[in-house]
Amino acid sequence: MSYLFVAVIWINHHYLMRFVGPPTLGLIWINFVHLFMVSLLPFATAWVARTRLASSPVVFYAGLFVCIDIAYNVLEWAVLARADSTRLSERTRRTARRRSLAVLAILTTALLVAFAAPGIGLGLIVGALVLHLRPEVPGVGRDGH
Repeated sequence: MSYLFVAVIWINHHYLMRFVGPPTLGLIWINFVHLFMVSLLPFATAWVARTRLASSPVVFYAGLFVCIDIAYNVLEWAVLARADSTRLSERTRRTARRRSLAVLAILTTALLVAFAAPGIGLGLIVGALVLHLRPEVPGVGRDGH
């Protein structure tokens, strides 16, 4: 399951970066933070598997996804702010930001729920990541309009 999550993260990252043009040093550092957080997924996944969905590992797993998503949101907002308006409409930017905030809210809820119900917390994580299975904003063409 975590491999699918990494694939979703990679697809969204690749899709987002096509709007950036030459990256700035700030974007590169934001990207490094995001990638570092993603690099912790194998550890968290192994801990969850080893303990068979015990509360503490699932809370950590959810917290890690909150951190990954915060880093992604910062990266996304920086990229969207720099994206050329001829390539990406304001409606697309607004919808992408709302979707990202909704995912962050679901992941934060998963973190809190995992304290009492780890299985439900894990289900919320899966549900949140489903929102990112398709990086394009629904109803908008591939060119961002």
